[in-house]
Amino acid sequence: MQRVILLSAFLGLVATVPGWAQNQESGPAARNGEITIPSEKALERDAVRSLRNEFSTNDATAIRQMEQQNQQIDRKVIKGICTDC
Repeated sequence: MQRVILLSAFLGLVATVPGWAQNQESGPAARNGEITIPSEKALERDAVRSLRNEFSTNDATAIRQMEQQNQQIDRKVIKGICTDC
């Protein structure tokens, strides 16, 4: 009887450990100030998760906000890539 209990506990552990590994955010940790490019899977997962965005519902305003965000991202990328720019 004790063998059956130990065997079932072991099998339960073996079945749940791979599930824990899949739920963890994988990937190397970024160093301070380092820019990381997310994988395609991460982008798709984030797009599905975040249904709302911070942009206006007015198209003209949203376009202006997106352009401002793109400029901010470009400045951060250039700052991270080029030290003498």
